Amino acid sequence: MYSSNLISSLLAIGISFNYNILSASAAAVPACPHPELGQKFDYVIVGESGTTVAVIEAGTFIEDVYGNKSQVPGFASFFNTPAGFDAEWGFNTSSQTALNGNTFPYYRAKALGGCSTINYMAYSQTSKGAHKRWANMVGDNSYSYENMLKYYQKTMHFTPPDNQSRFPNATTQYNPADTTTAGRLDVTYASYAQAFSTWVAKGLTAVGFPKVDAFINGNLMGQSWQLNTITQSNGHRSDSETAYLHPFLGRKNLKIFDKTFAQRIIFNKNQVATGVQVSGAGSTCTINAKKEVIISAGVFQSPQLLQVSGVGPKALLQKYNIPVIADRPGVGQNMNDHITVPLSYHVNVITSSERKKPAYEAAQVELWNTKGKGFLSSAGGDYLGLEKIPQALRSNFSADTNKYLSSLPADWPEIIIGVFPNGLDDRAQPVPGPNYATLLATLNSPASRGSVTITSPNMADAPLIDPNLFSAQADKDVMLAAFKRARQVLGTRAMAPVLIGDEMIPGPKVQTDEQILGYLRASLNPLFHAFATNKMGKASDPLAVVDSHGKVIGVKNLRVIDCSSFPFLPPGPAPQIQVYTLAEKLADDIKGTGY
Repeated sequence: MYSSNLISSLLAIGISFNYNILSASAAAVPACPHPELGQKFDYVIVGESGTTVAVIEAGTFIEDVYGNKSQVPGFASFFNTPAGFDAEWGFNTSSQTALNGNTFPYYRAKALGGCSTINYMAYSQTSKGAHKRWANMVGDNSYSYENMLKYYQKTMHFTPPDNQSRFPNATTQYNPADTTTAGRLDVTYASYAQAFSTWVAKGLTAVGFPKVDAFINGNLMGQSWQLNTITQSNGHRSDSETAYLHPFLGRKNLKIFDKTFAQRIIFNKNQVATGVQVSGAGSTCTINAKKEVIISAGVFQSPQLLQVSGVGPKALLQKYNIPVIADRPGVGQNMNDHITVPLSYHVNVITSSERKKPAYEAAQVELWNTKGKGFLSSAGGDYLGLEKIPQALRSNFSADTNKYLSSLPADWPEIIIGVFPNGLDDRAQPVPGPNYATLLATLNSPASRGSVTITSPNMADAPLIDPNLFSAQADKDVMLAAFKRARQVLGTRAMAPVLIGDEMIPGPKVQTDEQILGYLRASLNPLFHAFATNKMGKASDPLAVVDSHGKVIGVKNLRVIDCSSFPFLPPGPAPQIQVYTLAEKLADDIKGTGY
């Protein structure tokens, strides 16, 4: 029989699993035969579970597309360029009204392992207060920090860092009692520390950020080196494919339908999900589920799949002549995302700018290939400070801003000041040769809410993705303060020795609040942390899509387990680990469900 650990493992693969899609058809289609498992599976996972399990994935193994590029931490930025788009969906946002009409590419992986195969590998928990807020919003105390800690521990296989390969002034700070080797993801500190980060640490200290242990104990306030999902022994990326899928590929009761495109969820007359209509290899068929269909298609395509299948806002479904299975107005609503803006300088330490020199890059490739060390063993972005905006910068906050911020837990950081992993924003015009560095001012408490909406009844047509960035007054007030805070860090005596000349981006001419806001409107970017488009909530919440068990409200035998099914975007450096913990938790729930 299929082990209970495997169900948990494969559910966790749904961290951001997306699927490709072809046009839907209302005509009856035959079941997809499989010689080992027959025509029905216990669980059918779209995007990515003894029992029998079918996993539907539009992409394939990312190494079959890009070789070992995804394994190299220092190549993470490659997947934010056109060269890396062969394993991505090519999504773009709608024109953002509050950002001068700008549109943004939105990076989503099309591969087994989802975005964990292309992200920057940050590993952290969220705050204790955020967990309490989660528990209160969904009416389920099992989401408290104390109750979720065991699921955090299931994600971590910690190895102490190789401090001999890091700079002497880049010593990490963590409490061994907060670590564990019981989980699946390899977690450590990169073997290479960014030289600029050691100076940022000095600047953060100078303006009052306390040094704290790693963000794996329910605290997010202060400054610390960033933990990563990296295998310490060889420097490779550790992701949901390598940690949760590869160990079980030989199981006979597991079938992976890669390069297979989910079209819609099939329901019977009693609103029970019975399977998934898919296309692949030139044919269309149905993969049937005896127990449950589990959607793990990501923040955009999970709500899209629900909508084209008849679960969503009634008026929207009727607009496209989609039979209404369940009128759920919240499907595709409530999108949260972090936003960020760069401040850049010419510096006198080595940054990623040095990699533009062929000899240096070749030497680093050789060092990583032979020892798993050097510049390429780090994704960059390895140091950051989180805080509430200091009182001196809050005096001009609007009443609405103060009301919104006061609704957040006391331990929820409003901003992050962190190192940009790629040296200099691509829009700058650098002088060839010198090294450049960038500090990011990031909003960690977004008030703006966006949406995902189908544009046709066919999954082949990309949904309308509208993050509605920078629309809330609270976001304007806090980002203005975050920008000023980043300038305070860069303006300290502690950082002066590493900076050369004046600020390059945005430059010393940007000084007044209106000038700064103008720069923000022109230069803000999403951090690609979109969450909560299938909001988890109480049955009494009209915008709730799933309950605290991940079950879609209004239908049966259908769950959504991915970043879309959170009630909000959790605070912290990056939210990927919270998706693993949710998957681990709801895997236990599934194992305890009777059918």
